[in-house]
Amino acid sequence: MKKINAVFIFISLMVMTTNIMNAQNPKEFRQPYALGEKNDAFSKYFIGQSYLSVVSFNKALNVPMFNVTFEPSCRNNWHKHAGGQMLVATAGVGYFQKRGEPARRLYPGDVVEIEPNVEHWHGAAPDSWFAHIAIECNPQVHGGTTWLEPVEDEYYLKVCKQAKDRFEKENSVLSNRQKAIVSMGNYTAQGNLYMLKQALENALEDGMTVNEVKEFLVQAYAYCGFPRSLRAITTLDELLKERKQKGIKDNYGKEVSNIEDKRDKYLRGAEILEKLSGVSKDSPKASYAVLAPTIDTFLKEHLFCDIFERDILSYKDRELFTVSMLAALGGVEPMAMGHIAICLHIGITPEQLSALLNITETNVGKHYADPIREVLRTLTK
Repeated sequence: MKKINAVFIFISLMVMTTNIMNAQNPKEFRQPYALGEKNDAFSKYFIGQSYLSVVSFNKALNVPMFNVTFEPSCRNNWHKHAGGQMLVATAGVGYFQKRGEPARRLYPGDVVEIEPNVEHWHGAAPDSWFAHIAIECNPQVHGGTTWLEPVEDEYYLKVCKQAKDRFEKENSVLSNRQKAIVSMGNYTAQGNLYMLKQALENALEDGMTVNEVKEFLVQAYAYCGFPRSLRAITTLDELLKERKQKGIKDNYGKEVSNIEDKRDKYLRGAEILEKLSGVSKDSPKASYAVLAPTIDTFLKEHLFCDIFERDILSYKDRELFTVSMLAALGGVEPMAMGHIAICLHIGITPEQLSALLNITETNVGKHYADPIREVLRTLTK
């Protein structure tokens, strides 16, 4: 067991080092508040580089607030606040842990309430930048912050892995390929190119061909727009060039077969949708199609014919990718319901869809996964 742990720690440390070396310019990390300057005054209490900017220091309000930004793997020491503290996660993925409790994975919108004199630490995930607003509570209380011992690498990696892998058993119903599809869909939809690049590399390392990856990213335009699709394809292009420079020969795989069917594309698309959904192509049109017939034409001709007719990916692969994008977009539950119904019709199980949402929760947070979990529950009652 110690040997396995040692190997895991060694590999994780190599990944941490690579992530930091390849990290985006901190000014390219998108967040709602100013990055600020390097947090040199408190650097002895941090492992890795952090940045600090003042959000509010109005003495009349007496609620000091700071924006703290962490590069991947950066975290502060164990510490406690005499007056307590609140954290509001605003960008990236991070971790928080109270002494004696499991680490908690943090996403934008998460709020952490830390009572006075509770020992804890917080910082970025090993593979992601992170930012939060730190609010000093009860600043009139004497004692301030008491800094304690560092959160050493081995411990940090262990508790982060435990939090990230909490769905590991349930997610075993998906293959590594399917897990890679979900992560690509999540990060493409959100435009998180930093994390998408890692997901694309994982997909290639797991044996997915370049042409298969390209096909997923092309399909993305129909669900999250050309800008997201084009940025994702550009990210893949950059990754392939980097891998080629390192001497890695990626497998491009087979090309899409020529389409022999010359019938009307609207009809072909309608037949494919009928096969996917189990709903007759002659059924009454949805209200949006009645109001705007052009969008119905685009759906049938461009999406279900031009894209889904291409044989390089299976229908199951395409629908897993679609639901992963819709989940990460948020606010499109009616469309997610339609595609989850398709998934169930073509043989993707409720357990596999639940695992897809577990991965979505791990990647982008409960705020995105939970509404789609409710859709899944509704469809499987």
